Amino acid sequence: MFSTALTGSVAAQASPYLPLDHPRTALLEHLITRGDLDDPTPMIRPLRRADVVRAAERRIDSRPAGAPLAAELRRALVDRIDEDWFRVAPRAGIQSFSQARRDLLHPSGGGGVRPYFETALEGRFGNLVLSSRPIADNRLKLDPDWYGRSIQGAKRQAYRFTDAYLSAQFKRARLFYGQMDRNWGPVGTLGLSIANYGYPRTDFGVEVVLRDVQIQIVGTELSPMRSVDGTDHKRYFMAHRLNARVSRRLNLAIWETGVLAGQDQSFDPAFRNPLVLLSFPLQLGLPDDRNTIIGGDLSWRLPAGVLLEGQAMIDDRWRRAADPATGEAPHPGRWAITVAGSGPLGARLAWKTSVTAVSGLAYRTGDSAQSFLDRGVGIGPHFTDLIRADVRLGIPVGQRWLVTPEMTWLRQGEGRIDEPFPAGAALTATPEIGIGIIATTWRLGASVAGSAGGFDLVGTGGWHRTTNADHVLGRHRNRFEARIQTTFSTAWSGILK
Repeated sequence: MFSTALTGSVAAQASPYLPLDHPRTALLEHLITRGDLDDPTPMIRPLRRADVVRAAERRIDSRPAGAPLAAELRRALVDRIDEDWFRVAPRAGIQSFSQARRDLLHPSGGGGVRPYFETALEGRFGNLVLSSRPIADNRLKLDPDWYGRSIQGAKRQAYRFTDAYLSAQFKRARLFYGQMDRNWGPVGTLGLSIANYGYPRTDFGVEVVLRDVQIQIVGTELSPMRSVDGTDHKRYFMAHRLNARVSRRLNLAIWETGVLAGQDQSFDPAFRNPLVLLSFPLQLGLPDDRNTIIGGDLSWRLPAGVLLEGQAMIDDRWRRAADPATGEAPHPGRWAITVAGSGPLGARLAWKTSVTAVSGLAYRTGDSAQSFLDRGVGIGPHFTDLIRADVRLGIPVGQRWLVTPEMTWLRQGEGRIDEPFPAGAALTATPEIGIGIIATTWRLGASVAGSAGGFDLVGTGGWHRTTNADHVLGRHRNRFEARIQTTFSTAWSGILK
């Protein structure tokens, strides 16, 4: 009776989101991969803690003798049942890294050992949730993707806010204003629409949550960029996604993202409208001052427990010959696709494999101000012109740790998302994928994540073998790349009256 009552109360309560870098996120995703927990929002992350606890409760109720991992996850993540409460959770420790950039397959920035400190500040007040997580992290001074590097590099301490949001949550709708890491795509891969490669930006979000239909909307103002006409353009980003639960096992979604840019541009209401297709501005008599992407998602759990996931997007199709009506020259397409498969292996293990291909000119267009960049970093994937394949094995250790051996293959061309868009004959001659000298990297490594008794450990490391390193023909490189964070944490909570 306790678990049933708790499940009902949790479902009705507002709840903070579980950060993607939380030490227990890996174990949670392991259980979802195996099918031991239902995925509250397939291919949309982060999850609310209340939804995770509810999924764990269902598992314990249906098979209580075989759910120790779910029970431990519920114990660690359940919130107070009081209507109004606050929570303070500091964490301090050490970071060690061979390269400061978080993507070890594209190393840059130098390595080192740095102290690390954060404090999570959370509170629930009826239907309102407040969360703020400031982080003191001197690794940022070396990371080429950190937009505050030029200012904080000369200071004694670098810091950032990874979570800072206000969320109003109701039975059928949720409103969000603030920032947190988001990823829309198969778990373990970078989403083709919104990804957590870059650092979070402040945005507003709306979710409509029905049983068989879910709508997600995210919009924000981006950093200004210099356009091809030499002027600085104001820029805005909009994403909307419609998911339909066709059956208990099958989810299908369509989505669209867009970047609107102009010298004196405002956040046009028609651009913000989630029920209008951004890809057809002429329908409203609007100028074509935007770059838009249309994509789709599939998540299908087969009866045998295997989970098939797919995500694809298209920005512009491949044109073999000039368009006789408009005179548009032949050019390569701009697209990306991810296919993933996963499932249980035995009584406790899980396997996962994925393949991603991103064309050489994806996420950019003739006007650089309309590229899918914010502060020089991709809103979706940052690195384009690649094919990547990996296979992983999830091995739980005890009830609080997950070890994941993995093997990855990366074929990386010279196309870059932040480079000028080719024009004329250069555009026509650009390969669809695989620009210039191709660098190939093999990685054999492992990751570990978990928490026990206030001790938290999150890390990954592996041996990298790269041919044509730095896109220099015949240059080979063998390196060990790793990143590990060890911290100790505690928490206090109380009731607000």
